[in-house]
Amino acid sequence: MNATVQTILEYAQRLVNEKVVGDSDMISIRAELNFMYITKAGVKLCDLTEDDVIKMNIFKVEKEYKYHSEIYKSREDINAICQCYPKWVMPIAKAGVTIPAVLDDMAQIVGPTCKTSADDIVSIVKTLKGRNSCLVKDKGCITSGRTLDEAYTCVLVLDKAAHCFVASSVIGENKIINGIEARLMRFIYKTKYSKKNQENLSAKEEGEIVSEDTSVKEESEV
Repeated sequence: MNATVQTILEYAQRLVNEKVVGDSDMISIRAELNFMYITKAGVKLCDLTEDDVIKMNIFKVEKEYKYHSEIYKSREDINAICQCYPKWVMPIAKAGVTIPAVLDDMAQIVGPTCKTSADDIVSIVKTLKGRNSCLVKDKGCITSGRTLDEAYTCVLVLDKAAHCFVASSVIGENKIINGIEARLMRFIYKTKYSKKNQENLSAKEEGEIVSEDTSVKEESEV
């Protein structure tokens, strides 16, 4: 089996096991610069098979795959995308509000905030500028990363942050990380803490052999 397809099947099952999926989830990995492997539209991640992961040119895709292809075309730094419907994200996306950085790992992995975009690709690409995740109005979330592991981790952290945001809003004790501090945490994560780890994961997802750097902590433990 193709290593990239195997990676997608593995992370699809992880998302299912974490119960952060709905009926219309899709995940993808960029293959080379102009191609992507993506799960077939209309197939639930829990039912995914090798035949349901297809390779396509990002410049020649049908409408249902446009969200992923347009993001890849606009951002060369993005190599993987998760389009998911986590339980705690859904009510916030429906309300159309912004999730502030209520957790340290959100500030590091998601960013200082996670905004809600209108449900169209132009708005989504604009909202993702300088970020790697957004909510989609009346739907779920789109997360991205240098690797599928990073995009997957972002889904889990975003759902946890959404849970904290909803719960703390109800009891009136919503504590938000200072914007400057949140951006600093994000900068350190992107440039130092996760860099080597993401390079190794990227190579593994593409089927390359790399040496393990045991000094770098795995980010998928959330």
